[in-house]
Amino acid sequence: MKDVTMTENVLGKIDWLQIVCQNIYWEDLFSQLLQISLDCVSEQLAYLKHEEYDVVYSCGTIKYYTYHDAEQSYQRGTLIMSGQACTMYEWALLASDTSILAFQTLAWRFHQQSLNTDFTFEVKRMDLALDDYNQTPFFSLDLIVGKVKRKQFLSKGRTTKLIDSEFDKQTRAKTQQIGAGGSECLFRFYEKAKELTKGLSGEEAENLFEQAPTVRLEAETRHNTANQLFGTLAYLTKEQELTNLIRGFIQTELTFYSDTSYKKVCRWWQDYLKPTIIPVIHRRFEESSFDSTLNWYQYQGGFAVTQAIYFLVNHGLPIQPKLIGKKEHYVWSPELAEKLIDFVTQHQRMDLIPLIQNKTKNRSIKKMERSPK
Repeated sequence: MKDVTMTENVLGKIDWLQIVCQNIYWEDLFSQLLQISLDCVSEQLAYLKHEEYDVVYSCGTIKYYTYHDAEQSYQRGTLIMSGQACTMYEWALLASDTSILAFQTLAWRFHQQSLNTDFTFEVKRMDLALDDYNQTPFFSLDLIVGKVKRKQFLSKGRTTKLIDSEFDKQTRAKTQQIGAGGSECLFRFYEKAKELTKGLSGEEAENLFEQAPTVRLEAETRHNTANQLFGTLAYLTKEQELTNLIRGFIQTELTFYSDTSYKKVCRWWQDYLKPTIIPVIHRRFEESSFDSTLNWYQYQGGFAVTQAIYFLVNHGLPIQPKLIGKKEHYVWSPELAEKLIDFVTQHQRMDLIPLIQNKTKNRSIKKMERSPK
């Protein structure tokens, strides 16, 4: 069992924040909500993708994109705080008050402003991160990559992607992604120390490597999920920690198992996610990859062909519909099997996963190869 010290060495943070604001002047956003003196804010011509803004007000890497015209600026603007901006903002607040909970307080101010004025806002994106600073972390990146490769995890039907690049001449840098870009939630596992020391060398790189977290788990949340998490964050009590909220959210979205029976949760994963605060997320149903396949089948693929066959047969034409009917020994391609597994997972039918795997083409071939002649 992991001890308390190891748990305390896993720290949570906000690593990206993007909020669309309406009915507020940029001066009030900085002075009242962010608590940043206007003397620290600069103005520059700028634009933001998918928007018609023409100016950005900045305090370092904290940026508020809006319009130069005061009336338009009051109507709409977008606050963007990158990972670096979030870190700098928290450090700046802690310098004046070491007990402040920077982002809990910020979220609370946003909600209070919306309750007391005509100010409205929408969180477009909020990234949550857990950094493991233990010398021996709860898990390695290779362990996560192996679990994903062997499909010993469940994450509400999310797709996966492994990004493998060169770190230096001797080692590789990997990122294991679970989820699709632009979706409500995307998880990334990567070696944060390698990211921070990329391109550095000598003593500077060694010192930074020793101080940086070994493994980072990042949850990129958007839209409805991001808004509800931001709301939960605003009303955490002083005793409740951001780290525990992040753990609780991850616990409801991602689980690693000892094997593909999905009955026994990995002990290291359970220990990693303790203690937790479980947020209530009311998520809109997302179309799965299998839903997309069904849509293609209905309007462009085999369904249209089978309907044509039925039509011709019913009208007495000499066509034998050999492709219609149940085929006991039919096997699916690995790609279709993955979509089926994602689909049944979304519908809480994990008991069907072993059956799908047994009817997958590459598995059937392996079984034939192992069987005695």
